[in-house]
Amino acid sequence: MSRAHAENVIKNLIGEIVQQCSLRGHSVSEALVAFMVKAVVLDPRNGFNVDRTLTKKDVQKLTELCLDKLLEQCSPSLDTIKMQLYFDLNYTSRRK
Repeated sequence: MSRAHAENVIKNLIGEIVQQCSLRGHSVSEALVAFMVKAVVLDPRNGFNVDRTLTKKDVQKLTELCLDKLLEQCSPSLDTIKMQLYFDLNYTSRRK
């Protein structure tokens, strides 16, 4: 799979997750979803191999795991991720 194709697959996946969250009454940004996708893929407990192309089954599993984490109620870990992302988007560009 070419790099451009892989990036397109990830962009489509992010869009799908944003849409699914919206359908379930939760508004999430593409940046938050992208962060969550990366975190889920890199977590060894989830069994993804970053050196291998994602199969259709992998994409479905990744989507479900991300949705589960993004739709959690009263989740300190999700709140922490949101704060990290907010800080990163708003303050890291102010560094000298």
